Amino acid sequence: MTIDAASFQLFPELANAEYAALKRDIAEHGVLVAVELDETGAVLDGHTRLRAWNELRDEGVKVPDYPRVIRRLPDRDAKVGHVLALNLARRHLSREQRAELVTRLRRERWSHRRIAAVIGVDEITVRRDLRGATDVAPATVEGRDGHSYPAQQAPSIVVGSRRDEARALKALDVLGDDAPGRFLQLSRAETKAREASLARYRAREVPRVAEGERWRVEHCDFRELDVEPHSIDAIVCDPPYTDADIPIFSDLSAFAARVLKPGRLLAAYCGKLRQPEEMTRLAESLEYVWIGATVLRGRHSKVHTLKINGWHRPWLLYSAGPYEPRGWIKDTIVAGEGAGEKALGDHPWQQAEGPIRQLISMLTEAGELVLDPFVGSGTTAAAAVSESRRFLGCDVDPGAVAMTLDRLNRKEES
Repeated sequence: MTIDAASFQLFPELANAEYAALKRDIAEHGVLVAVELDETGAVLDGHTRLRAWNELRDEGVKVPDYPRVIRRLPDRDAKVGHVLALNLARRHLSREQRAELVTRLRRERWSHRRIAAVIGVDEITVRRDLRGATDVAPATVEGRDGHSYPAQQAPSIVVGSRRDEARALKALDVLGDDAPGRFLQLSRAETKAREASLARYRAREVPRVAEGERWRVEHCDFRELDVEPHSIDAIVCDPPYTDADIPIFSDLSAFAARVLKPGRLLAAYCGKLRQPEEMTRLAESLEYVWIGATVLRGRHSKVHTLKINGWHRPWLLYSAGPYEPRGWIKDTIVAGEGAGEKALGDHPWQQAEGPIRQLISMLTEAGELVLDPFVGSGTTAAAAVSESRRFLGCDVDPGAVAMTLDRLNRKEES
């Protein structure tokens, strides 16, 4: 058996009868053993299963999408070693094939004991197969407990469809060297990718004040933002709502009462579990008007302690002084398909832009000034500019400011 350096198809093809049996099984049960791919999308293991699956699809057989495992291994040699290890348990090898594989595994820094355990032979057989082999690497790293471990495990993501495969590949690409060396659920990998992206944005230098044709963004705390009293037509924002952040709602209330035009509105997303206290604090300097909801399709938040599956995000309307209605406001916004999903370069807490655009269009008129004191990745900023409004925003997080500036600059270029 010759190892082809240009491919990970390292083992001989199945005999015709064996391949036919495999194909019948896939037609009846689907692909049961995941196809493994590397971070570039190249197939590491499962070439034959994939071939049978594609042939069945071409023949009009309805077979479900196959499960996938996406792995990022450090180099080609590690990938070859991984492929060999996977296939050893599934193939009957001749003595010559086994000896060649033993040599390859030893060069991949596998210990005699580990090789013997995987192949199903004793260590004497392994040593015999290695006779005459040159350039053979030593065993893998030995841990404190005396056991042998790989120097580093490969970041791996298990997925079950072509769409999720693309998401996994993107997550590994964004993570790069920041990918943890272990198995990850896809959602967790994407969260880590967004966190890694935000960390890179935070490493950039951002200006204290940046301006465009219809917008201004400042890197500061909103309590330090220099705004002309009673000059803002609407505040649309998504404040942080952890337990530690609850006092911010009092400061936001006082700030909004000072900068909003009389009778104009603050629209703020809020946390469901802390909503009563958030409302109490907003009412300290503002007048309560209404509660609205944005219904998002796709994934939803589950509160396991209460056994509640949340399908909406509430937003609160408060006015500076007595509310002066200027037009009809719908208190329920149904987001479009995929509106709740984030790109991997987005802020971890980014909200969907479509619902924010609807809010802005209901609360203001073209040319009016919208403010967001927590710009995050710039969703309100982008929505305001798209709706032909002027925008003012700020954030204490330099990464959030950098994200917002990139987004606004792209908006102006498009």
